[in-house]
Amino acid sequence: MPETQPIIAVEGVKRHYKIGWKKHVRAVDGVSLEVHPGETLALVGESGCGKSTLARLIMRLEPATAGRILLEGQDITALRGAALQSSRRQMQMVFQDPYASVNPRLTAEDIVREPLDNFRIGSPEARRTMVRALLGRVGLSAQHATRYPHELSGGQRQRLGIARALALNPKLIVADEPVSALDLSIQAQVINLLRDLQAELGLSMLFVSHDIGVVAHVSHRVAVMYLGRIVETGTTADVVSRALHPYTRALIDAVPVEHPSQRRVRRPLEGDLPSPLNPPSGCRFNTRCPHAEARCRIEEPVLRGVGGEGHQVACHLLAEDGSLPAQKTAA
Repeated sequence: MPETQPIIAVEGVKRHYKIGWKKHVRAVDGVSLEVHPGETLALVGESGCGKSTLARLIMRLEPATAGRILLEGQDITALRGAALQSSRRQMQMVFQDPYASVNPRLTAEDIVREPLDNFRIGSPEARRTMVRALLGRVGLSAQHATRYPHELSGGQRQRLGIARALALNPKLIVADEPVSALDLSIQAQVINLLRDLQAELGLSMLFVSHDIGVVAHVSHRVAVMYLGRIVETGTTADVVSRALHPYTRALIDAVPVEHPSQRRVRRPLEGDLPSPLNPPSGCRFNTRCPHAEARCRIEEPVLRGVGGEGHQVACHLLAEDGSLPAQKTAA
């Protein structure tokens, strides 16, 4: 881990939604992670694992039930009013749906200028110049400035959302599934754009995705999330090439091979993701894990170091050499 102060630090954060009188949906249930200056941390997991909820908690779009969120060492968990608005200038979000996240009644120029107007940055003429420069930086021309969102393609609208996120020169970008709604060819263009902007501007980025194949091209570190908890984390190269948790291995197995001639031993997951309304006791993955033993159903594992480079895994059965016991066979 870098020895610099993290841009954002999440400490034991929980988000529980009350259902009825006594039940709670445990969308995020005790997550800790850090994003350091100039790095991209990818948050990966199936739909419903809580990763988008965690992104909204970091952005303070939703309140945390417990835990702390630190922005450059300052606790922003309970900020309100002007103090919260000031902190948001340091972190901006790129949303999954490039159409629903913009105002359809505003032109592209107005959408990008809106945050500059809110914070009264520069004169009206200076804002216009900044907006045109931002549009050009994300690959949009002056002709796009006067167009409305419905006149833009999906990729162009997502570029517009990225330009708006960059308008206040933030230190952190939270990108919540920014390419999942786009065609494959456009996905590659937007991913390359984000990589270039991250390197050019020295941005820190939290990149949320369900596709571990995508994050392998954009992130420095990976945190794998399952049912509200982090189950594995480490450098992207280490996690992708040497996945240790059975769930991470299953995610990697799901990535299509580049050529039919390539061979891969697949370990498909059985069963559906359990409900966060009533998560399994012990290890939350035990209902789908082919290696699960009695201990896994009773005792919840914690993240522990395995190998170097900050590689951590939450698994009782993992040996020091990264091996797992043989899979259980059906009776």
